[in-house]
Amino acid sequence: MAQVDLQDDWSPLDDFVALHTADDASELHRRLLCFGDGGDNKADAFEPWCLFHKFHADEPAGAVVTALLLLTDRRWRNATGRLVRRIEESGLVPDDQLDLLAQTFLAAGAQVYWEAPRDWFDGLAIVLDADGPDDAEMEDEEPGDPDDGPVVFAREVRSPLRRWAAGRAVRSDPCCWGALVQRARQVDPRGGAAIIHGLVDSIDLLAPAARGFVLDLAESWPHRKLREAAAALRHPPEPAPTPLGLTATTDGTATRSAAQPSLF
Repeated sequence: MAQVDLQDDWSPLDDFVALHTADDASELHRRLLCFGDGGDNKADAFEPWCLFHKFHADEPAGAVVTALLLLTDRRWRNATGRLVRRIEESGLVPDDQLDLLAQTFLAAGAQVYWEAPRDWFDGLAIVLDADGPDDAEMEDEEPGDPDDGPVVFAREVRSPLRRWAAGRAVRSDPCCWGALVQRARQVDPRGGAAIIHGLVDSIDLLAPAARGFVLDLAESWPHRKLREAAAALRHPPEPAPTPLGLTATTDGTATRSAAQPSLF
């Protein structure tokens, strides 16, 4: 396992170098989780994509774990939606694992929990006990018993992940829309709006009755962007009027009508 000096003045450049010099995907996972948030561009979707592509362009093993950790990392929290779509479109994560990832984001609460491998923390440890144990306590201890349970990291499930997950779930099985509506009513308001927005994104895959129900629900949901998206689908803008003497064509262009008299 490579060693990295963690200084008090850890900078975005230090963080960048540390992540991009990881020996393999497992070491990248460790550095993502154990190093401080040194990123300075929270809307950058390019850097996490480069990291993902570097370690999984030719090595699919563990790609879904890397995707999970990158998508829930605070370094790029404002780029989540663009990053998850790019990972999906890359084909580097198998479809069944993408489905599992979507189910995870839908089923999770505010956070999803990831258990770190035990070998991350193998090695010497220093235990300070000012008073020291008495002989009776030492006799009761059995050598080799672990002192601690597993190390678990909490990762934030942001709204764009729920929106993507709901859209993917509908594309995989349009009949699941009812379960998604039920889940949207169970999570926090922002997460619920994201799930309904994912349904709206894939509205064309739903049966007419389900489509009308979802649009009605979206238009009444207390989230402005969701209401606007539903209203735009329900009432699409009318095409711009065609200038006098021109005839609109199917591709949206306009040609001069042969019947229109002209001096030229």
